[in-house]
Amino acid sequence: MSLLKQILSPFVEFDKNKTAEPVVKSQPLVVRNDPAPLGENLTHPLVTSSAIPPAVSAPVVPLAQRATSLLPEHVKYFEKLIDDANATNPLFQGTDFKEFIDSKLDIDNITDEQTRYNTAFNILKRTGLTRQKLLDTAHEYHNIVGRDLNAFQGAHSQQYQKEVKQREQLIQQKAEQLQALSEKINTLKKEISQISEDLTQTKDKLSTTKNSFLSTGEHKQNEIQEEIRKIEQYF
Repeated sequence: MSLLKQILSPFVEFDKNKTAEPVVKSQPLVVRNDPAPLGENLTHPLVTSSAIPPAVSAPVVPLAQRATSLLPEHVKYFEKLIDDANATNPLFQGTDFKEFIDSKLDIDNITDEQTRYNTAFNILKRTGLTRQKLLDTAHEYHNIVGRDLNAFQGAHSQQYQKEVKQREQLIQQKAEQLQALSEKINTLKKEISQISEDLTQTKDKLSTTKNSFLSTGEHKQNEIQEEIRKIEQYF
């Protein structure tokens, strides 16, 4: 139950253990898209890998070109990230940006946006929420998400190197091997064609020589046989 519901309900006592404390404002974190430092083994709960080589950054797709659909598990992950930070980080003691957002959702039946924002803020002001604290804690939640995005990007880059880049390099190597084999096959085909032509000529020559020799020998035998016949006849 959000703070707004607790405040508006006479039957629910507001949690007084959470007291408002000033929060030091921090600058919004710019999410990096550069590769992780060489040799740095980055991890992230949503990226599982081990013995990952030095990172090479995966392609960074501009936000406008990314798919508009958000995976449910990622939506839940960032919701839990915010919830855990709100529950454990001392910076978020008391009413802050998260409680404001939760409360604003509770009155989403107010159609006018400015009225809905003002109503949620005015009700939570009695719990110690100020405009400055609202903005300060919003910036810090933004930074928390940004740091997690950085960690994911670094770990994902390493995973990309392991699972994509290495396979791309392997495909390139195999393609080069295939090209070399294709060239070798073409060379062998030409050699086979030349050898086949030489073989045909050699066979024809040998066959001609054999036939000529046998025919000549038989002809000579016939000449001698004819001479024998005549000798026997005349003598």
